[in-house]
Amino acid sequence: MREIKNWVSVLLLGASVLLATGFSKPTKSAATPSMEGLGRYIALLRSGTAQQKAEAAYKIGQQRASAAGAVKPLVDLLGDTTTVDPTAYRRTTREHRPTLGEEAAVALVHIGPPAVEPLIQVLKSSPSAEARKNAAWALGALHDTGADGSSV
Repeated sequence: MREIKNWVSVLLLGASVLLATGFSKPTKSAATPSMEGLGRYIALLRSGTAQQKAEAAYKIGQQRASAAGAVKPLVDLLGDTTTVDPTAYRRTTREHRPTLGEEAAVALVHIGPPAVEPLIQVLKSSPSAEARKNAAWALGALHDTGADGSSV
């Protein structure tokens, strides 16, 4: 009987919270990306121009670990040597014009630990020297930040 009273109290408390908030939907914070946005960026990674893919990779990387679902399509781009113009989607003072594969590697570093195993697989088995180079760089960058799970 005591358990039933406890559950009733919990239910009443929950109902009063819902009434107090007016049943409103939670609002999205500007820092929390929507899953629809991530899906749109992943679609661009698969079918956009090189420039669109680079911008999508950059924006996915800004979402950090919440963008773990984009690891596979980013890994697939590591071997792409197409030069892109980063000034079209971010501020940069560097003269370097990165490749799409390099932009994908940077995004994977920002995503962090979910990217480690796929990057190791690229390093072990990719026939593309460029993909292996970008995977090695990303793994080194992840290690330097401690995001690879090792102690630094």
